[in-house]
Amino acid sequence: MKRMCLVCQNIDCKSRGSEQLIGELEKRIGAKGLDDVEVKPYMCFGACQEGPNIVLYPEKSWYANVKVEDLDEITEHIAGGPHVKRLDTIDPSLKELIYQLLDTGVV
Repeated sequence: MKRMCLVCQNIDCKSRGSEQLIGELEKRIGAKGLDDVEVKPYMCFGACQEGPNIVLYPEKSWYANVKVEDLDEITEHIAGGPHVKRLDTIDPSLKELIYQLLDTGVV
């Protein structure tokens, strides 16, 4: 199973640069040779005020208020490095709801 890096593409996240994050994240993941990871757009995670949002799945890590400068740390995490705790600010109940949707195949 491919791992996914889902990047929110709702209007709020887009207005804060999520489209650029997709391209930059693809470059970094490709440079690391992480062939088992796919970067995909996602409609909305429901945390618009915290965007741009990136969810790593099936790992279930959620990063909020992501900027291009954060992508190296996120890529390191995807490659097996430490979780980027400073970007993990989403309410646990919302995370659980979204993770349940993803578990049912809503990707």
